[in-house]
Amino acid sequence: MSVNNYDLLNVDESATADEIRAAWKVAIADLDPSDRRFRAYNDAAGVLLDEEKRASYDAGLAEARAEAEAEVEAEVEPDAVVEEPAAPAAATNEKAEPADTSEKADKPDEPAVEPRTPSDGPRKATLIGVGVAAALAVVLAIWTFTLAGVRADESPQDIAERSQAQDKATLAVESAAEQMVTPVLSYNHKTMAEDLERLKGFLTTKMADKQSAAWPELTKEAQAQEIVVEATPTGTALTRVDPDGKRATVVVFIDQYVEKKANEPFVLHMWATMSLVREGGDGGRWLLDDLCTDDSCG
Repeated sequence: MSVNNYDLLNVDESATADEIRAAWKVAIADLDPSDRRFRAYNDAAGVLLDEEKRASYDAGLAEARAEAEAEVEAEVEPDAVVEEPAAPAAATNEKAEPADTSEKADKPDEPAVEPRTPSDGPRKATLIGVGVAAALAVVLAIWTFTLAGVRADESPQDIAERSQAQDKATLAVESAAEQMVTPVLSYNHKTMAEDLERLKGFLTTKMADKQSAAWPELTKEAQAQEIVVEATPTGTALTRVDPDGKRATVVVFIDQYVEKKANEPFVLHMWATMSLVREGGDGGRWLLDDLCTDDSCG
């Protein structure tokens, strides 16, 4: 049995969106974006934090469980009775009397019911139980591995100070990334030139040059299809901050409301990995240095 998205994030199937988001943040803490677990956690959260996707996923889980239960019931016939073998004759000099078979004379021979032996292997229900236990063990191992460790030489005060510093850095970086989503990922076919100038104010020089080079093609497509995109962040999680505090990686969940000519408006749910750098040292603001969408990351 494979690990489902709830197991992977270590939350109950009745968990709220806030509980799922909190579990997701813990799960990806300190993981590199190239780690396969990083993609798995993000994909799981992406499904469970979207109401429609979660409802469809829950329905699929229920159907799969019903099928598994039906298979187990088919394996074990509830009405089958295995008769106990006859007790051996007592150890005496008398021979055991042969069984009376007169009543069976007119009946066809029935196959004997043989007791199961260890070589038959465990029942399917047992295998399923073992599969669940193994899956939970894997989840526990992943969960433990992702938690930040405490050094043996750290005092309680050192740990508290480090924790406060990490919390402060996390809030600052996540807030900066969240504030970038709308101005950087939104555009309107009528205001493409203004949109480019706006988003460049949130980018490093390298990223601004890259975006400027791609903008003419995007502008051509946007104007041809009369595209309007409005992006809003739905969740952020700090992945990593370099020791010098000048570079960070943040995962952001994004909803993009999209309008196109001759099409009904729709919402695109996505997640992206943002690489941020601090401008001008410790006191500077965070700027976007790279952006990787869920279709191209990992």
